[in-house]
Amino acid sequence: MNKKILLNFAKDKLSLTIVYFLSTILILLYIYSLGTQIDVLYPLLLSIVLYVLLILSEWAKYYKFNRSLNEGIENRYFNLNPKTNQQLETAKAIFKIHENYTNKISNIHAQNTDNKYFLSQWIHNIKTPPSIIDLIVQKATKETSFSNEDFTMNQMNILRLFFDIREENNKVKNGLDQILNISRLNDFSKDYEPQTADLVQLLKEVTNNKKSQFIYNNVFPKIEFKYEKILIVTDEKWNKFMLEQLIANAIKYSKDNKENTYIFFNIYRTDKETKLTIRDEGIGIPSYDIKRVFEPFFTGENGRKVGDATGIGLYICKVISKKLNHSIAIESEINKGTTISVTYPSKI
Repeated sequence: MNKKILLNFAKDKLSLTIVYFLSTILILLYIYSLGTQIDVLYPLLLSIVLYVLLILSEWAKYYKFNRSLNEGIENRYFNLNPKTNQQLETAKAIFKIHENYTNKISNIHAQNTDNKYFLSQWIHNIKTPPSIIDLIVQKATKETSFSNEDFTMNQMNILRLFFDIREENNKVKNGLDQILNISRLNDFSKDYEPQTADLVQLLKEVTNNKKSQFIYNNVFPKIEFKYEKILIVTDEKWNKFMLEQLIANAIKYSKDNKENTYIFFNIYRTDKETKLTIRDEGIGIPSYDIKRVFEPFFTGENGRKVGDATGIGLYICKVISKKLNHSIAIESEINKGTTISVTYPSKI
């Protein structure tokens, strides 16, 4: 950096140096043309010394000012220490620009905060109708009980219609939860509470919450591990949301594949970490899409096959896993299924 400052200084003072030496040469030529015997050595040396002192003085001011500029890149509370009028005017302009863009950033930040607040409130309000719809469907389903004798095709279609409404309603609620959690990701640290949690219990809660979705799509969970309790370090709320997204994805790409399709859950543990695998028997992901599945809004070839693909679920899971200090990986084979693995630290 010092070499760059020195080079810039030399360029800035090049014209002054040329003028100085050119004028000195012209004066010497003029004296020589007069033919007089004048000792010019002493005044010439004095002139050179004064010029060198001037350059050194200018260099000191130039170096300090430019070093302060470079420090200002890293430190917002910098002092340029201007030594000349030009440097003073430059410093004023820089501080004015800094003040203007700082105010604009503050205004944008305040506006974004307001927007996130209003969005959050709107989502909370709009979540009420789907919850009411869910209760209505549950009540209607219970009241629509038929005996084997009078269970007609028309009545079965009505019951199926209730299940369809519940399934679509669940998609609305899941979409609202996605939007709400995306809006909270920037303030993740305020909502992050790492603690020791039981992975087995968390998995049971999530699969129970997805029970109706499992049944509706003829996809069923199958626990392959025999652990009754496994402690991991995570944030329960965010981890449950991440698991819900992963399971919802597994169900989405397994449905209509064949009857009684299963999603397999397994846990592998070591002293330092615990790995949860979620394996489905779905349509699988093409090899040319697998590297991009965690990108936002990427749906790939499967997105054209499944109409309600958004490309948001896995992206959110990737972001959350990184913030939780977990790792997430995916493997897949066409027409055989996909395996998602989440690795948790076992100790704080």
